Amino acid sequence: MSKPVINFVHANGFPAGSYRTFLSLFSNDYSTIALEQYGHDDCYPIHNNWQFLVNELVNFIKKQDQKVICVGHSFGGVISFMAACQHPELFRGVVMLDPPVFSGPLSWFLKLAKKTPFIDKISPAGRAKNRQKHWPSETQLVNNFAQKKLFKNFDARCLQDYVDSAVTLKNKRWELMFSPDVEADIFRHLPCNLTTYKNKLTVPSALIYGDKTDVLPVSYFNRFAKMNNIPLTKLANGGHMFPLEQPEATASIITNIIKDW
Repeated sequence: MSKPVINFVHANGFPAGSYRTFLSLFSNDYSTIALEQYGHDDCYPIHNNWQFLVNELVNFIKKQDQKVICVGHSFGGVISFMAACQHPELFRGVVMLDPPVFSGPLSWFLKLAKKTPFIDKISPAGRAKNRQKHWPSETQLVNNFAQKKLFKNFDARCLQDYVDSAVTLKNKRWELMFSPDVEADIFRHLPCNLTTYKNKLTVPSALIYGDKTDVLPVSYFNRFAKMNNIPLTKLANGGHMFPLEQPEATASIITNIIKDW
């Protein structure tokens, strides 16, 4: 009998290979699959509210021979939720990890901001578009990234996974493979229409957030979870990047949630 399948969907800017250590923790009981990078296929352009990226996810899942448990981090959690609402027949369930779920007045503000350059100031797009993408070949990349705020709490294994999957040696220098322009454009199109999915999720679900997350106030997770009848779980001492900071703790929580799905 084949194992249940976990389909993992990465956070924006972090190729699926960044989660190699994390995903290996499910290997005893689950098969894990993942599309390496979203947003880099011209067949699925980056568009308002990420619908084409949802299509990219759906078409990837359709290639599998069974329903999947979708686990998505940040951006990945949101498009997993949207895909499950649109195509529940493909899913055994959905786990969202610290997703940017905008609703209420903030979603209206976001909708307006997306029509102006101001979106680069209120979303991570401004930082993403200016992200360094080349380094001299002699650069010790693990040490380089470890000094940056975003990566400072990463598990050492996960930081190595990120470097191994996100950077390649090209023309005698290191080059970032996840395009900063793509990353910025994805952020510019953050969904502001999530309230239209109210009561449309019909598969088992969970939302896990870090108690030290800076992606949104906890009240937004609470509102979104209540609107969609999604159980909430808080990870102690978890920042927004908690799957790569606390891989064992995160995998343990997920395994306990999905064991009966």
